[in-house]
Amino acid sequence: MSAREREVLVLMCDGKSAQEIADILGISVHTVRTHIDRLKETFSVYKDTALVAAALRAGIVY
Repeated sequence: MSAREREVLVLMCDGKSAQEIADILGISVHTVRTHIDRLKETFSVYKDTALVAAALRAGIVY
C-alpha cells in the first residue's frame, strides 16, 4: 500500500466521501476512486464499506 493509498483509506474510515477526500488531498475524484479500487483489490473486497471494515480489522486505522 502506498502512502497516498493509506491517506485515502484513513480519510475513508473517517467517513469522508470521494469528493471530500479529493478536495482535502488536492487530487481529482477519479484519482481517489483509482486508489480506492486498488485498495479493494489489495484487501480482496468489493464494496467501500467492506474496505473500511478490513482496514479496521487489520489495525491500519483505529
